[in-house]
Amino acid sequence: MKLLKPAVAGALAVVNLLAQAGNVAPSPIVTVTGTNSKTETRAYLGLNWTLGGTTTPELVLGVTNTKVKTGGDTTGANLAFHLNLTGGVQPGKLKLSYLDGDNDVQGELGIGVNFLTAAPMVFLGLRGPYVAAGVDAYLGLGFVPYAMIHTSGSFDEPSGGTTTLSCLSPWVLSGSSCISPPPPPPSPT
Repeated sequence: MKLLKPAVAGALAVVNLLAQAGNVAPSPIVTVTGTNSKTETRAYLGLNWTLGGTTTPELVLGVTNTKVKTGGDTTGANLAFHLNLTGGVQPGKLKLSYLDGDNDVQGELGIGVNFLTAAPMVFLGLRGPYVAAGVDAYLGLGFVPYAMIHTSGSFDEPSGGTTTLSCLSPWVLSGSSCISPPPPPPSPT
């Protein structure tokens, strides 16, 4: 990705040089500066229901750390600690997952442990603003679907960078196009 911008700028420079040799106006060289990604860390609270289980939800204390790029591409991690509220407060699950998607919806793939059954798990899910759903998979215990509501909304996209247009000499920039330079003024005779 770091080599893409210089390669594009180089290709545009070659096109400009070739265009200067003919009568075709060259395309402007586009330079983008500024932030194209940002990292965001957020804490959240949630209520998680295991489908087919008790109607009492688990309390979820979680934190996400994501990198959001311009255009909304989002990757990151989610760490969630579940407290079982059935029959008194006790540790329920600890889950760590990888997030990948856009700033509104991410796929989630992770590992964890269920303290109540002393069983390791893997899980797969979808996470969106204020909701998540998926399935926990336990070796020997099968699949357990879940649904959660939480306090975390969409991840914020970084503010855009500054775009600068320029032309190679002797061409001049007019609006968003490169044009031939104006003819020199007539010399006094």
